[in-house]
Amino acid sequence: MADKLSGELERFDQAEVIREAREMQETLRRYVPGALADELTKGRAPEVGRREVSVLFVDIRGYSTYAESRSASEIFSTVNRYTRCVSEIVIAHGGSVVEFNGDGMMAIFGAPHAMAWKERAATEAGREIVRSVAALSLEGGGLIAVGVGVATGEAFVGNIQAADRLIWSAIGNTTNLAARLQTMTRELDAAMVIDAVTFGRAGEAAPGFRKHAAATIAGRRKTEDIYALPLASSQITPDRFAVAPGPPQSNRLN
Repeated sequence: MADKLSGELERFDQAEVIREAREMQETLRRYVPGALADELTKGRAPEVGRREVSVLFVDIRGYSTYAESRSASEIFSTVNRYTRCVSEIVIAHGGSVVEFNGDGMMAIFGAPHAMAWKERAATEAGREIVRSVAALSLEGGGLIAVGVGVATGEAFVGNIQAADRLIWSAIGNTTNLAARLQTMTRELDAAMVIDAVTFGRAGEAAPGFRKHAAATIAGRRKTEDIYALPLASSQITPDRFAVAPGPPQSNRLN
């Protein structure tokens, strides 16, 4: 009986350890990118070094104006629904959300795992973000419009050491370019702007984009060819919080 009781207690301890491990994994997934959590839970550190990636930035148009006249709880509700919508789209297309910064978000396609079709995935994700976010109602009325920028190229992917934790991200010229292109959506009256490399490799995912040859990009010495998706082509009106024409494109995100 003593041997049997000992065996039962040992199995109980093992089951408890497994349960606690699973709870820790689920908690981890809530705070780090899903693909990164998969690597960590398998006992593997994500690869560090230079990688070719497609970087996507998205930002809410007129966010400061909207937030100025809203309560903190209204703003939180809006941002929470927006971030959930955007992150679901990025993950569905194989990307990894790196960070949210208020109304802005950065995502990577091609890390921590390589993607042969990262340019197409990032472009398709960007188009879906534009359409789906426009279908979300704001707290207090109106709809959301966003600007998206995508650039493809080499970046250093790895951990940045903060005082209390490691921050996994992609650093370099490609990341800076993607952020600049997102900013240019306003001056080009566009929903989305991508670089020439992304456009050339995205194939059928990039219809409707208009070329802007030798465009001047803030903070960069050389001019570059870029491609912009006009607001009209994306079913978004120029008014920052106007009702976008057409039915919602994705019921699963509403």
